Amino acid sequence: MTEYHVVPSGNQWRLQKSGGSVISNHRKKNPAVSAGQDVTESGDTLVIHGSDGTVQDRRNY
Repeated sequence: MTEYHVVPSGNQWRLQKSGGSVISNHRKKNPAVSAGQDVTESGDTLVIHGSDGTVQDRRNY
């Protein structure tokens, strides 16, 4: 079970594994969320943060 995060990073959005390993960078939030959905497997969690860094949504797969 892996936890992935979509987080703001400067003027971009980053998809990363819990612990900091960066998977991809995106200009907009929605493509980062889509990329997160593509990499998650059964038992994984995708945590989506807002532009202020707070957790907006947590999706379990």
